[in-house]
Amino acid sequence: MERAHFDALLLRTPLLSRMDLSARELLGPRFSQHTFAAGEPVLRSGDAGRHLGVVIEGAVSVQARQDDRAYVVDRLEEGAIFGEIAFFDAGSNRTADIVGETAGTVGLLPWTAYEEIASRGDPAAEILEKAVLDLLTRRIQSVNVNLADLLEATRDGSWMASLRRFIGIRR
Repeated sequence: MERAHFDALLLRTPLLSRMDLSARELLGPRFSQHTFAAGEPVLRSGDAGRHLGVVIEGAVSVQARQDDRAYVVDRLEEGAIFGEIAFFDAGSNRTADIVGETAGTVGLLPWTAYEEIASRGDPAAEILEKAVLDLLTRRIQSVNVNLADLLEATRDGSWMASLRRFIGIRR
C-alpha cells in the first residue's frame, strides 16, 4: 500500500482521529506499515518488542497460548489497538499472539518514537496516552459485561443448563 493511502487510513482510526491536527501530524509518520496474510503471525507471545499496533485493514485474532494450544480470546477489526502492555511496560514480553484472520495491514508505533516525543514534553505523547486509555477503558467494560453474562449463565452449576441459557435455549 502506498504511504499516502496508509497515512490516510491511519489518521481515520479511533486512536488518531480524536487527536488534534498537530498530534496526528507528529505521530502518524512514526508508524511503520506491516502487511500480513490470513493465518500469519503479526506478533508472537513471549517475544520482546515495544510497538503499539493498530489494525488498518483486515482483522486479526488475539490468541492466548497454553502449552501447544492457542485459544482465541478476541477478534480485532479495523481501528483496534494491540500491544499496549509490552509497549508501556518495559519488563513485559508479548502476552498474546496476534494472528491475521484475513489479509490486512497494521500500523506499528515503536516505543522509541513515543519516547522521543515524550522526552521533549510534546503534548502529542499525553494525547496518545489518553487515547490508548480511552480505548482500553471501553475494552475492559466489554470484558466485564461478558464476564457477568458468563457468571450468570453458570449460576446453577449445571454446565448444560448454563450453555443452554448462554445461547438462548429455554427448557
